[in-house]
Amino acid sequence: MSYEGRIWCGTVNSRYLNQKIQLFGWVNRFRDMGGILFIDLRDRTGIVQLVVDQNNISNFQELKISNEDVLKVVGIVRQRPKDKINIKIPTGEYEVEVHEITVLSKSSTLPFPINEEDYKDVSVDETLRLKYRFIDLRRPKMFKNLYFRHKLIKKIRDFLDENEFLEIETPILSNPTPEGARDFLVPSRIQKGKFYALPQSPQLYKQILMVSGVDRYFQIAKCLRDEDLRADRQPEFTQLDLEMSFINYDDIFCLIEKMLKEVLLTTMGLEIKVPFLRMEYQEAIDKYMSDKPDLRFPYPIRKLDIEKVQINMEGITNDVYFLILPQTIARKEIDNLYNSGYKFLYLVREGENYKGTLLKYIQLEQFGKFLDGIEDPELKNKELYTVFVIFNQPKVKLNEIKQVLIDRRILLPTCSFYFLWVNNFPLFKLEEDGRISPEHHPFTNVHPEDKDLLMELYNNIDKLDSGMRSRFASIRSLAYDLVLNGVEVGSGSIRITDPELQKMIFSIIGLTEEEANSRFGFLLNSFKYGVPPHGGIALGLDRIISILLMTNSIRDVIAFPKTQSGSCLLTNSPSEVGEEQLKELGIKLLPLA
Repeated sequence: MSYEGRIWCGTVNSRYLNQKIQLFGWVNRFRDMGGILFIDLRDRTGIVQLVVDQNNISNFQELKISNEDVLKVVGIVRQRPKDKINIKIPTGEYEVEVHEITVLSKSSTLPFPINEEDYKDVSVDETLRLKYRFIDLRRPKMFKNLYFRHKLIKKIRDFLDENEFLEIETPILSNPTPEGARDFLVPSRIQKGKFYALPQSPQLYKQILMVSGVDRYFQIAKCLRDEDLRADRQPEFTQLDLEMSFINYDDIFCLIEKMLKEVLLTTMGLEIKVPFLRMEYQEAIDKYMSDKPDLRFPYPIRKLDIEKVQINMEGITNDVYFLILPQTIARKEIDNLYNSGYKFLYLVREGENYKGTLLKYIQLEQFGKFLDGIEDPELKNKELYTVFVIFNQPKVKLNEIKQVLIDRRILLPTCSFYFLWVNNFPLFKLEEDGRISPEHHPFTNVHPEDKDLLMELYNNIDKLDSGMRSRFASIRSLAYDLVLNGVEVGSGSIRITDPELQKMIFSIIGLTEEEANSRFGFLLNSFKYGVPPHGGIALGLDRIISILLMTNSIRDVIAFPKTQSGSCLLTNSPSEVGEEQLKELGIKLLPLA
């Protein structure tokens, strides 16, 4: 059988009119109209209608064609009658007059429909979709997700190649790395009792590449973390990993912004504004109660100056916070908030009309002057707004109120996609047991303005009580995250290149000198031989693609994902291993607790 001269189903057009063509594909829909036979043939590019007339229908009926059979078709492209044109598909002006059909493969009845019209009317459990993933991926929507993923990654590669980056593969079998999650371990058969770790990221290798003089590296890297799963997490995931020498974080920000602007324009026709807004970590926490705020809803929590706006109520402390929204909130929705247990005062203004519980306790003129002093680009109309005020309770309650209004679609986003840089993260975090651990990872450089504080605390670390140790959490780093629609989609930092500073960080997080040398001695040793200033970032491609395509889960943009329990329903992995294989690896299983 020859496949030469094959025409894609979705590309049949006027170019082939009245010509004989050869098609291959799956039967998407089959209709025997009693005297004429219609077959919608589908491949990855789309659907074309086949027509078998009454002179040939008896021959084709003997083939007993059914949905999802795989066919080879030879026929002539004809123009459809004007009243038969299907405007819903690109090939709708044409049909193929069938001369030959060969059934290449028969199909059993599908476990669920894949025609988009039928599928949208049927509730298909995701576990069934994952078990029959090869069927699920035939759905045009799922294929489009994979096709977009391919195009996006290709454009990223092209952009980085044009900007002098080298794509270099790093090992999959490596040593454990301190990335904050558990490693997947792989036993060594040759060196019994020893284990490789599957990479959580190529962090150390890409730093070694900078010492090696590569200067600009990237990789579409498969990373693996043994962590609890959610809709935006998988045990194995794909990230764009890159590193650059002789740069600061402004260079990285500009590169990523330029890359995303170009890539999204060419793949989606989407124009994004650059540069992205930059926000310090502490500002994000103070205003939005999150280190990854969703600025499609750009409404910060503010502190009310009660010296400027007096509240005539007993028991008011200085901890009064307010949230102002540039729209009126209906009384029904406000009552729903009260019924959900939230305690607040509110004011709704619509022109010269004011209403709300806040009117009992403030003077409007005084409050109006206060609001007029707020420079908020989203508050363009100072005569249309709703204000929520809370006191004597954590300001996070206002953020919860805002989220409820978002979830109920009372507050709508101001745009479809919003990229944001959050920088100057803390260098350390304090664990519940009092340990000090890295906020990102231990190779992140300290903010220059906080280096003296780091040295002071380190030199006195044995004398510090728990309160003083907490000051470690106030030390800033040169770490940054890229946030898209309230989701962290990228993380990076400027790296430590001073061996003594790196040893100090290892010591602070509790690694002995012996442990540090055992795990990271090769990195410290490389720094003795001339290391350039460098930094980088890793972008989570699964998350970015999922957000851009507005899917419910990253599983919809991954060809063969795992379930939330880490299982692959298609291949039934993970699975048990036989005794002989375990014995060969020097492993004995303990009874399950």
